[in-house]
Amino acid sequence: MEMIGTEWDDVNARRIIKRLRRHQNDLFTFLDQDGVPFENNHAERSIRPAVIVRKNSYGNRSQQGADCQAVLMSVFRTLKQRGHDPIRTIIEAVKTNLKTGTLPKLPDPASDG
Repeated sequence: MEMIGTEWDDVNARRIIKRLRRHQNDLFTFLDQDGVPFENNHAERSIRPAVIVRKNSYGNRSQQGADCQAVLMSVFRTLKQRGHDPIRTIIEAVKTNLKTGTLPKLPDPASDG
């Protein structure tokens, strides 16, 4: 790759070239291994709900708000990926916590809606 062998004056170009050099053996993995996508649409679609929430709420107005949203979106996405109804699961967890002072284990996905 001629581009990564070139010395660049621009600080941003140097930063990108440094990254390309570090990952040059991984850039075309999708050509060598079946099942590895050439794009990251799955990752983009996975974070889209969090981006929409942030946009619709006019952004996070503080670091604490951003941290809170990050945790909540992570919990919601994890529950959804594990086959749970996030809202129902969280409501049940809060009810259990209020009654017992402890959080329940995740329910069996087959029994969650």
